[in-house]
Amino acid sequence: MPLCDTLLRAAEAELYRPYFSQEILDEATRNLVKMGKMTEAKAARYQGYIKAAFPEAMIEVPEQLIEIMTNHPKDRHVLAAAVTTKAEVIVTSNLKDFPKEALEPFGIQAKHPDHFLLDLCENHTVGVLAQVIKEQAESLKKPPTTVKELLARLSRQVPMFVGKVLCHEYGHTIAQIAEKILKQAGEVMDGARVYKGEQYCLCRKNAILTITAQNGRGEILSLKRGVIEGSISFEDIERFEKVSQKLE
Repeated sequence: MPLCDTLLRAAEAELYRPYFSQEILDEATRNLVKMGKMTEAKAARYQGYIKAAFPEAMIEVPEQLIEIMTNHPKDRHVLAAAVTTKAEVIVTSNLKDFPKEALEPFGIQAKHPDHFLLDLCENHTVGVLAQVIKEQAESLKKPPTTVKELLARLSRQVPMFVGKVLCHEYGHTIAQIAEKILKQAGEVMDGARVYKGEQYCLCRKNAILTITAQNGRGEILSLKRGVIEGSISFEDIERFEKVSQKLE
């Protein structure tokens, strides 16, 4: 549900235009009822809220179009809906039911929600998506939920997107801590100030700061002309905060 909420809020912010048929909504809510996450009554209300929020998104799909689709039979209605609306992307975690050869004739791609949200970050900036997350967290009252708690829940399904948002929200703080480490323990090597630890390598050269994880993840953060880029984890934040406490 948090991921669905994030995607619909991004649509509400006009970052993309959603489409769905009654069959798509029925399938989604039927699965939620089956898993015990919703009652039948709540599922009906939920559908009502979505239709009220996005009345222009509801479409009719011709039955004869569904029959000529070549992807997995149970998801042919989804591809037919995309063809009907001339959509560019089907957003789904179930990529195997939408093989490339079935989508290519219609100029459609199937994307995992993680990659779709990363595309939105690329097209509209991470800051815009971070604001969507903040507003989502503020709206959650039962129980109250912080941005960090919401991101932790989302990280189960869209970890790369969450890493981008975490970098946007906490990257400057981590960069400041890295600067302290370099100042106190860094060494000059080949015109750069470098600190090599067990978990991270820090480097400042020509006014560019980079942090590289030593566990094979590669560069996780870069700071150039005040612009932060990268993808960090909750573990990265926790480790740098602990180091900061020790430095102080």
